[in-house]
This record gives sequence, C-alpha cells and structure tokens, in this order.
Amino acid sequence: MDALTHAIEAYLSLASTPFSDAMAEKGMELLGRYIRAFVANRSNEEAADGMLAGSMFAGIAFGKAKLGNIHAMSHPVSGYFDVPHGVANAILLPAVLRFNALADVGRYETIYQYIKRPGENQGRFTPSMLVDEIYQLLKEVEIPRHLAQVGVKKEMISSLTKDALTSGNIKTNPRSSTFEDIERIYYEAY
Repeated sequence: MDALTHAIEAYLSLASTPFSDAMAEKGMELLGRYIRAFVANRSNEEAADGMLAGSMFAGIAFGKAKLGNIHAMSHPVSGYFDVPHGVANAILLPAVLRFNALADVGRYETIYQYIKRPGENQGRFTPSMLVDEIYQLLKEVEIPRHLAQVGVKKEMISSLTKDALTSGNIKTNPRSSTFEDIERIYYEAY
C-alpha cells in the first residue's frame, strides 16, 4: 500500500511531470493488477514480480514528483504510535483523496481504472468511486479502515497535525491545506 500511495501521490503532485506521470501510471497499473493476487498467495511469483516492478516505478515517480498530504500525515502517525508506514498511508489514503477531489483535473478516473477490481463495470465516473474502491481494497487486503483501530489516540490529533504541517510534502499536495484541513482529515480517518 505504501508503493501504491507513492504512485498515486506522485501522479497527483503539483510537481509532477510527463516523465513522473509515466512512471506513476506504470506503477499503478502493475500494483493495481497484482496486489490482490499477491496478498492472496505470497508464493505467486508473477504477482511478486509485478509488485516489485510496480514498487520500483512508483519509487521513481515520487523521486521526481514528490508526494502529498498522505505521506505528510502518515509519518507522525507512524512515529507517535508505531503504526507500520504502509498501514498508516493506506488508512489515510481515502480521506485525503476525498479532500483532494476538489482539485482533481481528471486524474482520479485514471487511478480508478488501474486499481479497480477486474471486470468491474464503471458507469459514469465520480471521485467518490475512487474513494469507495480504496476502501474495498483495504478490506480485501485486510488493512484497518480507521486510525482508532491501530491505536491512534484522538487527543493527539492536534499534535499529529502540527507535525504533519512541517513536512515538505504538504507543498506538493494538489489542494492547498491549512491546519484546520489537516486536522479535519485526521478526524475523518480516525
């Protein structure tokens, strides 16, 4: 989920370029195709290869385009509460995507196409479909949906918010974010 978040955030980053977009899209394509199969069977070599390659492409993408609010917010969660980094990213991903939807310029639908379940009929796309698909993916790969489920304490949200705002990743998030915005996203994910 960390690698998938790398690809998504790089793709949505204000610092993205055609090169980073190509890397992010290839990363999302491979990770979206293989994550379920790999979680289902860690001995599946094709899925493992796809996950490794997807992670590499996602890493190249974020190395060029930077990240956004998800990583800015997940680092304090991991630091204060010892939550694995990928789990923190996964839990925050839907709430940040919902917040960033206002700034979407058509990229959400592309992300959705890469990560949706095979054979799923889309219909007319809305950004909430991407958020719902992420929640479904979390369920399928058995990652908690809420920060409270991994030991985050509600009374620490203000401290988490202050810490998140010191991250340079906030600057490349597609939607400008204030203290109140970040705090509200934490509460939503809580």
